Amino acid sequence: MNKDFKAFKEHLSWLIHPSQIDTVSETEISLSPKFTDTFPILTDLISQARVLNLDIDHQPHRLFSWTNKNNEIFGWLNKTEPDFTSPFPLIEEHKLLLDEIGGIQESFNQPHPSLSNNQEFMFIGSNCSLGINDWDDHYEELCKSENKLPIDYKDFISFIIEANGNTTVYDAQTKEVFLFAHDHAFDNVFFLKNQPEYTFHKFHHITYFVDYVEALAQEWKNEVV
Repeated sequence: MNKDFKAFKEHLSWLIHPSQIDTVSETEISLSPKFTDTFPILTDLISQARVLNLDIDHQPHRLFSWTNKNNEIFGWLNKTEPDFTSPFPLIEEHKLLLDEIGGIQESFNQPHPSLSNNQEFMFIGSNCSLGINDWDDHYEELCKSENKLPIDYKDFISFIIEANGNTTVYDAQTKEVFLFAHDHAFDNVFFLKNQPEYTFHKFHHITYFVDYVEALAQEWKNEVV
């Protein structure tokens, strides 16, 4: 058995039953000049990956694997959706990411801390939604009780959801990234001014969607041997 596939199965044995996996094959990724120009750090990370194509329940996936400083295999299971067209206005950089490497369905043996920690999914087109992941009433009640003017978030794209329901979103017009978190113990975010606490946050050193992707890639790249 391929060593990367074996490590993936050991770390995520609860995720996928062997009967769901149809094929496993080694492959190479060719990234477009537009991708490499947009995401240079991610490009460097992907260039160092060992890549497997997996068909899981007849859905194409890619397993990106690396070896870390402790000589352990770690990686991403990415879901690719070649026939999917989003009903939402995904920004071009997001679509570029999905077209060339897919979105992250699961991470295993990941760095700590990392933007990937405790996430239900990252970037996957079919999992994205408009707004703030059903926190509308909670947010608007807090704004009313604290006499704060709500942000116009209705057209924000929720592109990451944490296990506890927190969501990372971007404004499709400005490409700015925000975290909507009703609770957290993160050191990498701060409360957005003129908003109720534990609602909208900004990330330190991350402003736009591309910044977010590159920060994630840098966290993982730092661990690669």
